[in-house]
Amino acid sequence: MFSEDDVLRTTTILTLLLTAGLLVYRVEIGLGVLLGGLMSVLTFRLMIIDATRLLHLAKTVQLSSRDVSRFNRRSFAKRLSLYAATLAAAAVNPYVNYLAAFCGLLLPRLAIYYHMLQGRIKRGS
Repeated sequence: MFSEDDVLRTTTILTLLLTAGLLVYRVEIGLGVLLGGLMSVLTFRLMIIDATRLLHLAKTVQLSSRDVSRFNRRSFAKRLSLYAATLAAAAVNPYVNYLAAFCGLLLPRLAIYYHMLQGRIKRGS
């Protein structure tokens, strides 16, 4: 099984490799992938921190479902605002490709699929 640190590391490496390769092809696309990829790494790390904080809080204090829901909504709103800021910056900036930034935001999902496939190959199923 893989952990969130594996996904974070794979996303960072994938972002840097794709950016380096795409900067040679077209600078706008490379910068878009860099912007989206780095923001996705940041938001994924933020999600890890928030989930860890919630688990530690749940161990020490009795939380109601309303408190957990409020905490999750606040965490989700923070991540969505970072996604929106990334896409707005990509849309406004003429040196960054909007679709490449959007694809960069999807890199953690690609890393998760990679690790799932790698685990299935390793298990033989």
